[in-house]
Amino acid sequence: MKKLLVFVALLSLLLTGCNRTLVDTTWAYKYADINGVGTVEVSSWTDYENSDMIQIKASDGTVYLTHSVNVVLRTK
Repeated sequence: MKKLLVFVALLSLLLTGCNRTLVDTTWAYKYADINGVGTVEVSSWTDYENSDMIQIKASDGTVYLTHSVNVVLRTK
């Protein structure tokens, strides 16, 4: 049991030492920078599991559907 805990601790240090995010915990975004549109205030957003598309509903009711490389979601 002690060896298992040491192994898990070393593995987690190794993985975080590679500057990788293991779990993305940010799900609430306030703004989206959309290429060709500008910055919009986000009401809701959806990403699709089997696609690289993202749908963003702006606070004014406008819905944008675009490829994920064209969007930067941010909190500030």
